[in-house]
Amino acid sequence: MRRVVKFILIGTLYLFYFISVFYESNLYGNIFSPIVTFISAYYVFNGYFLKENNLTLKRAGFFLTLCLLNWGLCDVMWAVADFVFGIDPNEVFFISYGYCITNVFLLLALVIAGYYELKNWNRVQVVVDTAAISLCTAILAWVIFLNQNMKNIVILKNDWISMGTVIVNILIFTWATVWIFTIRKGKIPLSLKISLTGVFVFLITDIIYYYKYFYTSYSANTLLDGSYVVSFALMALGASARNWRKGMTDNLEYTNAGRRENGILLIIAPVILLLFKGIQWQYLLIMISTIMFYFLLTNYIQKNVYRDEIFQKEIELNLQLEKKVEERTEELNNLLNKDFITGLYSRRFFLEQLDRLITELDKNESILLFYIDVNRYKMIKTMFGNYIGEKALLEIGKKLSKYELGPEDILASYGEDVFVFSMKGDYTYDKGVEIAQRIINLCSDIYQVDDFALRITVNIGIAAYPTDAQTRDDLIKHADIAMAQARSDGFNKIMIFDKNLVELVSYKNRIEIMLKKVQFDKDFFLYYQPQISLKDESIIGFEALIRWKTQEGEFIPPGQFIPIAEETGFIIPIGYWVIQKAIKQLTKWDTVSKRKPRVAINVSVKQLNERNFITRFQEILEKNNISPDRVEIEIIESVQLEESAEMKEMLQKLQQMGTSIAVDDFGTGYSSLYYLKNLPVDRIKIAKQLIDRIDQDIYDYTIVKTAISIARVKGIKVIAEGVETKEQLECLRQLDCDEIQGYYFAKPMPPEEAIERWI
Repeated sequence: MRRVVKFILIGTLYLFYFISVFYESNLYGNIFSPIVTFISAYYVFNGYFLKENNLTLKRAGFFLTLCLLNWGLCDVMWAVADFVFGIDPNEVFFISYGYCITNVFLLLALVIAGYYELKNWNRVQVVVDTAAISLCTAILAWVIFLNQNMKNIVILKNDWISMGTVIVNILIFTWATVWIFTIRKGKIPLSLKISLTGVFVFLITDIIYYYKYFYTSYSANTLLDGSYVVSFALMALGASARNWRKGMTDNLEYTNAGRRENGILLIIAPVILLLFKGIQWQYLLIMISTIMFYFLLTNYIQKNVYRDEIFQKEIELNLQLEKKVEERTEELNNLLNKDFITGLYSRRFFLEQLDRLITELDKNESILLFYIDVNRYKMIKTMFGNYIGEKALLEIGKKLSKYELGPEDILASYGEDVFVFSMKGDYTYDKGVEIAQRIINLCSDIYQVDDFALRITVNIGIAAYPTDAQTRDDLIKHADIAMAQARSDGFNKIMIFDKNLVELVSYKNRIEIMLKKVQFDKDFFLYYQPQISLKDESIIGFEALIRWKTQEGEFIPPGQFIPIAEETGFIIPIGYWVIQKAIKQLTKWDTVSKRKPRVAINVSVKQLNERNFITRFQEILEKNNISPDRVEIEIIESVQLEESAEMKEMLQKLQQMGTSIAVDDFGTGYSSLYYLKNLPVDRIKIAKQLIDRIDQDIYDYTIVKTAISIARVKGIKVIAEGVETKEQLECLRQLDCDEIQGYYFAKPMPPEEAIERWI
């Protein structure tokens, strides 16, 4: 509302002024002229100075404001001289010529503003534009303003201030015309168009004034003076429009390089000449020739500019391509040098750096290599999927990254579930074990991955260069061998490479090769060890135990080939063969005896994980006409049993069929009591390690006693395996153990001997 009132008031003042000059009123013209000029100066100052951010344009706005202020001050002095002192202002030197300073300030404002714009233009084109416009302007000034008479120049020379002002006007006109007429690309903001229109109105008015001043007469407070005020009002309106449309700054993006031809406006010059002076063949010919030459030269310049732009764009494009190539090269190196899942260094990068470290190794230095294997990673992927497995690896990598690395230490992801860590320096094996233990403490934990809690353990093998290997590949191989031995000893184990391990690995490799070539019915056979009721020492069943004797006569103990079969997955076909053989043996026993002993069969957790295990198990039972309650499935304590809901469901289905479930080697794992509480278990087998010293070691005795007591609460039978002495037997009798298995009663025997002695 206040703004509307303000504009109405200002508009009223301008209206009164224009009425005054229309009626040529000296009194009111002299009063209102400085007022409206100062108002225009205020808006120019506000728009082009106060609210301008660019320092150069701010300076231009400052001089444009001085331009209007000077005019207003001269108007004030004119009024004072006329009304107060009664003096003709035209006779006062500093008043009549004071108005000339306005033109100088206007020229400075345009030069500064134009320089800000033109400094990035094509300079050759600017020179050509300036020359053409200057020549046409000079012809118009000579023909129209000077009337083609040299005497008029002499008259102007006698009034050198006025002549200088006229020259300034010509310079302003030329400069502004070059600025506006020759723009070939971009758009001039509306605010600037309005202000420049005001400049041209000022120039035309001033030229008319000097024409009247030299050739006729000039009267103050006429419509001519009103034209000056109109020019100032347009400048102020442009400054205001600038703030209304775009806030503090305009986007000044235009140039004289492009295909658009504003230079066609030069044709206005001969048109003006025709309108004012009629046909002047000599000057028309000069103007037309100048314009034609201008267009020819401009066309040549613009083609070169266009070629230069294309060339510059090609350079920029090449630079962009080079930059992209560098970025892609860096990305490719990152892909090659970094592991995609964990973000650690990749196998490739590690091998390159290890080669470098070996090359740079001093005599008193060594390289310790830690081969870190994540236990049961393949099982985690099988149970929870690749996504969870990879997130688990990422978390393990983060834990490993927390270890403080030295400048020559390298931590990398070496394989799907393997990390490697090398250290260069004066290190001993003891220091290596200490570091490996720290790594185990960092990594071994329960990891919360999405909705799953995963217990992660690792095993670490250590090898040293050059003590344990003479090449990079041997160093890695020997650390791997040490890790494999650590894994065979359990979880979170550390093993230092020893040359004897090579023989052990060779032996394991030989067994693995032999397993692949084994002929089941020729090489494998089953022995049976009786399971005795402690209450009356009667036979209740047998445990089927696999034995391997090669066709060459070599006997390979189960403790050596079963773990290898587990690692390689060969345990699954072996397991089915054992199930078929043991159940078929029950059928044979049933033909010669009315006893119905059960048979306990060890089944790998890997085999239980098979989707069709129960189906195949039922088919074998039906084929041999054996009831499911005649078979007991023995499973060894493992983390898989604890973490797999599918495994628990599988055991429940077997139990519902009538098959009993036994946990073998009970008491040697870390979560034995968990099985008693949460798994469908019918029988637990106390591990031989606890039975060996039950009559001598109070701790073993107490553990067995506790296990039997808890089993009683759950209604679970307890069988003690590995009973070899009468003292062990009596201890177990005191503890109210249900069943016994061990050398005290019988060693494992062939099925024929089992028939003769027990069936």
